[in-house]
Amino acid sequence: MADLKQDTELRASIGIGETEEFDAVVIGAGVTGLYQLYCLRNLGMSVRVFEDGEGVGGTWYWNRYPGARFDSESYSYGYSFSEELLQEWDWKELYSGQPENERYLNYVADKFDLKPHIRFNSRVASCTFEEDRNTWLVTIEDGHRARAPFLVTAVGLLSAHYIPDFEGIDSFQGKWCHTGRWPKEGMDLAGKRVGVVGTGATAVQLITEIAKEVGHLTVFQRTANYCAPLRNGPISEEMQRDIKANYPEIFKRCSETAGSFVHMFDPRSALEVSEEERQEQYERLWQEPGFAKWLSNFYDVMGSV
Repeated sequence: MADLKQDTELRASIGIGETEEFDAVVIGAGVTGLYQLYCLRNLGMSVRVFEDGEGVGGTWYWNRYPGARFDSESYSYGYSFSEELLQEWDWKELYSGQPENERYLNYVADKFDLKPHIRFNSRVASCTFEEDRNTWLVTIEDGHRARAPFLVTAVGLLSAHYIPDFEGIDSFQGKWCHTGRWPKEGMDLAGKRVGVVGTGATAVQLITEIAKEVGHLTVFQRTANYCAPLRNGPISEEMQRDIKANYPEIFKRCSETAGSFVHMFDPRSALEVSEEERQEQYERLWQEPGFAKWLSNFYDVMGSV
């Protein structure tokens, strides 16, 4: 009886067994989930966000492997809904790294008092639509439940991780992890024999960083990828002032481009210009940072023949 009483008290202390009632439930406290919470609260709605992790950030909470950073220009990635936020946050690099990105999202969550509406360490087990009530019943793996007429799934895709059924992985005696679940305390790779499976965008970021410290690195690649230099660098004070003065134009441009980048295609065809002009364009764009070399190029460079 004593154990039953203690279990009941414990479950009550963390809200298990109760069904909370809200106007809306949001799954995920990443970039989108935080913005949805902000918008719904501004509409006067009661909201609960369920987040699997211990903190906000989504992609930038889970993906903390060495080298993880934006491939979008930092100043185009941040939220545009608050002029005050835009003016008081200074991005340090053209393409910001994971630690700064996580700090930014925590700054946003604290500035707009979003964290009290988030239940962390809460992985959603099921979402059931109750036709008789016209509501969603959301159940967490620990048994906690919440009900709301509106359900927003901001689960993302860049924080999801997939591990193939590698034969022998369960009996492997060494340390290993998926990059999407890199431990907060890091991994000591100094002088170690390390293997990396895959050569996608994540691996490119990771390999170039850990190669500086490992004893021996083996990369397992199925299909070769083409890589181009990011040309990252610090944002100077002068550039910072220019960015802040031009945020309306920056976000307008992002809203008008295919991939929501700041880059716009050259309206000319690569076949319309002379070979000299074409080569000059390629050489100039190759020296540009980020995706400019593709997304500011002749419009038909990204097409197929």
